[in-house]
Amino acid sequence: MTRYAIGDIHGGSKTFLALLDSLSLKHTDRLYLLGDYIDRGNDSKGVLDIILQLMDSGYGVRPIRGNHDDMLLRSFTGQHDGFSEFWPRLWGHETLKSFAVESVSNLKTRYIKLLDALPYCWEDGNFFFVHAGLDMTMDDPLTQTTPAQMLWGEAAFINDRPCADKIIVSGHKIRSVGQIEQSLTSHHIQIDNGAFYQDERSDVGNLVALNLDTMKLTFQPWLDGETIK
Repeated sequence: MTRYAIGDIHGGSKTFLALLDSLSLKHTDRLYLLGDYIDRGNDSKGVLDIILQLMDSGYGVRPIRGNHDDMLLRSFTGQHDGFSEFWPRLWGHETLKSFAVESVSNLKTRYIKLLDALPYCWEDGNFFFVHAGLDMTMDDPLTQTTPAQMLWGEAAFINDRPCADKIIVSGHKIRSVGQIEQSLTSHHIQIDNGAFYQDERSDVGNLVALNLDTMKLTFQPWLDGETIK
């Protein structure tokens, strides 16, 4: 069994598939997905379809919730927070377009059920998996960190504080290739390289997978065209 983690996919279905192909994922492997499956890229539906297909086919996929996934859910239920009320205007139109619907209320139940069932974090051995971060100042970060903090993070977090032998693996905040590589020896590994982010810099714009057993990184350049920043 090999354990992998993949950072923020953001609507890049072609990029996601290419990265999965390079991993040669087996049914006995575990794949932790760190949230933000939707928005920015042009095929949010395709990304969720891939995740559902992997799960239906018996692969050991363990997805968690990201802040963008949470904003869609809150737009569906109407239980907005200070962030989700901006989702329809900033990203919602293009994301719903990938589902061929005009309103979030018209999304098929299977997608809402998938997103609604996503946990905020996973624990596996000495790893904590979370979208943005955990408050490591708490006695029990997994139960005492609020969902909003796990989704959005805060500057006050002490994410690199040692917690026994635990290591946080997260996405959410875009890091350069060098910063990602440097984080591999810290208590907080960050693997969001801004897959959707296309500009003149060569140190961003990849979807990143981390082999948790060998600490090998795999970088897949973006293949899904124009994005919404």
